[in-house]
Amino acid sequence: MARMSLTLAVFTAAFSGFASSDADALFNGAKWIEQPAELNAAAPRFTTTFKVDRDGPAEIAICGLGQYIATLNGKPIGRGDEFNLPGWTRTTKTCFYNVFTPSLKAGEENTLAVTLGNGMYNVPDPGAGLYTKFKGSEGGKKLIVGGVVKSSLEEWKVAPSEIVRTHVYSGDDIDHRVLMNELQLVHPVAAETPKGVLREAPFVCRLQETRLPVRTMRVSDSELTVDFGQNAAYVPTVVANGPRGSRVEIQFSEIPLGPGETRITKKPGGYHGTVARCAFTLAGNGDETFTPPFFYYGFRYLKVLLFPAEEDRASSRPGQSPALPKFVSASARVVMADAPRAGSFACSIKLFNQIHDLCWWAQRSNMQSVFTDCPHREKLGWQEQDHIHADQIRWGWNADAMFAKTCMDLADSQLADGMVPDIAPEFTVFRGGFRHSIEWGASMIQIPWQQYEWTGDDSLIRRYYDNMVAYHRYIRAQSQNEKRGRFITPGGLGDWYQQTVSAAKRPLRRTSIDFTATAFYYLNAATLAKCAGMLGKDNEAAAFRTEAENIKKAFNAKWWHPETHCYENNSQTANSMAIAFGLSDPAETAAIVSNIVEDVRGRGAVGTGEIGYPYLLQVLMENGQNDVIFDMTADTTKPGYGYMVAKGNTSCHEAWDCREGSSFNHFMMADIVNWFYGALAGIKRTSPGFKTFTVAPEFLPGLDWVQASHKLASGEIKVDWRKENNGTRLTVTVPAGTVASVRIPGSPAVTQQPGTQVYTFGK
Repeated sequence: MARMSLTLAVFTAAFSGFASSDADALFNGAKWIEQPAELNAAAPRFTTTFKVDRDGPAEIAICGLGQYIATLNGKPIGRGDEFNLPGWTRTTKTCFYNVFTPSLKAGEENTLAVTLGNGMYNVPDPGAGLYTKFKGSEGGKKLIVGGVVKSSLEEWKVAPSEIVRTHVYSGDDIDHRVLMNELQLVHPVAAETPKGVLREAPFVCRLQETRLPVRTMRVSDSELTVDFGQNAAYVPTVVANGPRGSRVEIQFSEIPLGPGETRITKKPGGYHGTVARCAFTLAGNGDETFTPPFFYYGFRYLKVLLFPAEEDRASSRPGQSPALPKFVSASARVVMADAPRAGSFACSIKLFNQIHDLCWWAQRSNMQSVFTDCPHREKLGWQEQDHIHADQIRWGWNADAMFAKTCMDLADSQLADGMVPDIAPEFTVFRGGFRHSIEWGASMIQIPWQQYEWTGDDSLIRRYYDNMVAYHRYIRAQSQNEKRGRFITPGGLGDWYQQTVSAAKRPLRRTSIDFTATAFYYLNAATLAKCAGMLGKDNEAAAFRTEAENIKKAFNAKWWHPETHCYENNSQTANSMAIAFGLSDPAETAAIVSNIVEDVRGRGAVGTGEIGYPYLLQVLMENGQNDVIFDMTADTTKPGYGYMVAKGNTSCHEAWDCREGSSFNHFMMADIVNWFYGALAGIKRTSPGFKTFTVAPEFLPGLDWVQASHKLASGEIKVDWRKENNGTRLTVTVPAGTVASVRIPGSPAVTQQPGTQVYTFGK
């Protein structure tokens, strides 16, 4: 059994910048070890035998860089569903370890085996035709084991495993003909100690439900296409049999080659004709099962290719076809971080439920060791998602530990001048706006504040306040250019993936990159003022408030157009962000919202990118324009959510117009979830941790019923309303320790204490 769950408080306390006393005790006497250079195994397997002197649970702590799988007495050491251990970090700063507590008997001999893969720690050149996002290494594969068994040079052996190639982007190759034997076993050698501090991983990724194909299509004798019906992050399994040395190869795709095609396209699995693929070589022992141990991928379709053994091919006579292996079956297990479900939503409109499913699958697929942008071609922690799109995650998942770990990744990746890169951990260094944009780096400031708002826990603010201030100083220094304007921030990527579809007489409106950057400069200053005040740093709070006012003045002087009541070029993003961030004059809100509605109605579609969209939703929701959101969301003919469903997507697309070449599995566009919970169910937090909240559903025409729930530590908020012949029935459940204000049309708000209450109204 694995001990792999820490409370948020314990996790945060452990990140004090030093190795915990637990790590000191667990690894006392253990040595970092690695394979000898001459062994050069792609995935070396380290083994040792040991005994314990008493019955009962025994702690075994493992840190394997980059990734590892471990067995104890031939069986998985943990629950058996752990994946991607110990978790991705910047190992120059932090090295995660996992602690397992198997029950052992005194005096019995036990065998521990640990196989090392590469992960993000070591991303080599995969070779011609194989895909990788980047190449880079933080060192050679190495291992340290503590607890009741310690890694050492004398008592451990190492040998090649059956994994002959492993790559986080292009896949694993397995050769079942490779067997460990005494001739291969050698002693490991001493490894250089990593620079990173040993810290216990706060969560793990787990293999979850198994999905079976919805159809299997034969393309030829040597090629099949397997359709799992759902685009998701999977670890695939293939069963095949055939002659010794014959080979099965699988490739991956989110989409078929074309309508009605049985073949699949490589897009967007790789760039420039490269592919991700796993290859399995058979030992010739009947049905053989192959599962890549270190590789997951985002796909719906598998291409299965069958190849004869090389010796059979070479010895076959002209006109004679060498024997191919036989495909038996395929399955795929969903993989994601071990984050408990926190919410549910359903309603009477089938399309909205389908849209919710798109968002839910995109979230699941990208909740891994980090919040990834996509589960295939990048798998990187692009940081704009982690704060701009945090609410949609938090409604459905208890991801507090993931957000806390994200703050650690941000701090570990922060540069000496305070700059926070766009990706964290920063496994590779990009250029220009792809290295730094404030909309991305703002996670360093916004995540700790959001954690406080959603949970009432201010520990991340206290832990990372200095990092937050250091980042803000960096932005301040970038925003003092007299030519551009003081307090105007240079832009990076801006409103990424802005809508490019134009309706008649609706010219394309792009929001400038300096506009969104400066808006976030203001938001960060305003947020730091609140954080400093919470921490009793009154002088700093006052200074941040003054700075925020100066930014607001410069912002409005540059982009506000009083004669037309709009910001910049009257884009949906510019107008929405100004209101949502508090940059606009409240007296102008109605006029600005009118401009937003006029543009949405006239365009007939959302006109923002991922940066502006959640604020467009927020402003429309808060200003009585839910019918506009309803129509925009339900439209299946123009770019948006209904369009995604109509195009056959099963997870949320990276682009509103579902263009090929973009990812079909991005959660950055899934913010409509906030509308489902916040408007259709009407749940709105009014104090940190939902100590107080309102329930004020929107009873929109065409919507007959809504059910939603959101779990807190003390219980579950539940809202269930439905239209009946004699009116509307609303049932609200308020958990312990909270108070709700329930609002129904035509009646004063009702204060509801913990418990369940039914409200009926209307005819």
